[in-house]
Amino acid sequence: MSDRDISRRTRVEISFDGTDITSSMLPYLTALTYTDNQEDDADDLQISLQDTDGVWMEKWLPEIVDAAAANSAAATGSDTKIPETVRTGSRGDTVKQMQSLLVAAGFPLPVFGVDGIFGSETRGAVIAFQQANGLLVDGICGPQTWAALLGTAQEAAIATGAGLAISAVFVRQNWNGDGKDDILETGEFTLDKVDCSGPPSVVKISATSLPFTSRIRQTKKTKGWEAYNLSGIANEMAAANGMTCMYLSAKDPFYHRVEQYMTSDIEFLMQLCHDAGCSLKATNKSIVIFDQADYESKAAVRTITKGDGSYTKYKLTMSTADVQYASCRVFYNDPATGVCISATATDESADSTESQQLELCCRVSSIGEAQALAEKNLRLHNKYARKAQITFPGDPYLVAGLCIQLAGWGGWNGKYIIEQAKHSVGTSGYQTVVTARRVLEGY
Repeated sequence: MSDRDISRRTRVEISFDGTDITSSMLPYLTALTYTDNQEDDADDLQISLQDTDGVWMEKWLPEIVDAAAANSAAATGSDTKIPETVRTGSRGDTVKQMQSLLVAAGFPLPVFGVDGIFGSETRGAVIAFQQANGLLVDGICGPQTWAALLGTAQEAAIATGAGLAISAVFVRQNWNGDGKDDILETGEFTLDKVDCSGPPSVVKISATSLPFTSRIRQTKKTKGWEAYNLSGIANEMAAANGMTCMYLSAKDPFYHRVEQYMTSDIEFLMQLCHDAGCSLKATNKSIVIFDQADYESKAAVRTITKGDGSYTKYKLTMSTADVQYASCRVFYNDPATGVCISATATDESADSTESQQLELCCRVSSIGEAQALAEKNLRLHNKYARKAQITFPGDPYLVAGLCIQLAGWGGWNGKYIIEQAKHSVGTSGYQTVVTARRVLEGY
């Protein structure tokens, strides 16, 4: 709680690697911006500092970069930190003994289990790994097995440990004269890059929820996934990259076989989610997958009426190019049977006199599968037909994934889902810029 007598204001708290550095940073801080995205794009945090005295460029920044580099080096498990027994091993060591030594040396092993626990699934993963690399399959390790698994351990550590952790908190104080504080926590980000420019000398520190150096984002892979659900693929990818997975969709497509070809894990998973009509969000060391339609069906948290004074600026757009179809037809001519499998999804709200139909040739095995795919692709194209961008006085309660209602805006009236909420504190105070698209109904 704040003093009821103070004027309404917003303060921020900033931490580097868990240490609160707000008091050191505030004299130089010109802007703090947190961007919360609903899907696809990673969340990010931007810190802008004036540096006319050269304090940040000459002293603070080298220390920050050195700290981030040190974190990365520690994560890779340099030779100076690896015991001799771990570096060489000995013939006759079991895989479990090998794993225990690596865990004791500080290596995270998401491929082989959690906290050194060696269960049947872990043993299966190790045996599959050995078979794929032409190594022993009886659980007895020779030098080649040691070298291969040590390399995998180091790769896993790099994926999960690099970078400096940065977090921020927005605190809106006494906004309504009742002494109440409203808090927005951004979660944890990883230092991504530092930009310096001038004159005047300005330093910008950028952090992201999914670092560009992360293996899940950078490493191109080719792999066939057989007999997997979407949730299973997502959980396996998250665990292999030191992340957690929250699968919140009731729909969980099953794949007899799906190919990942020269594509990073996050790109491949994103495409699977798009095809399934789901949204993917990477935030705070987690992968979150949810059903777009479920979130769109939730009640609006606020009604924005034109001219009601709740906003400061607005921008509305309407587009028809490749974003407005009356229907979508999916068809497939099965070469084995000569039968054409076809289904059509329709937008009942579309103008039938100027209707466009999206035609897609996709391999499907039944009319039901074709119908589901048609509905998903119609939704994927039509959801961006009407968009709104509205600027509000800072509001920590407006975040991505919530719905708002527009009233008095003519053809833009209706319920919208927030795709992005950008919260900024700077010389002009605290403001929130919301980008939203109109909710699709009926399919």
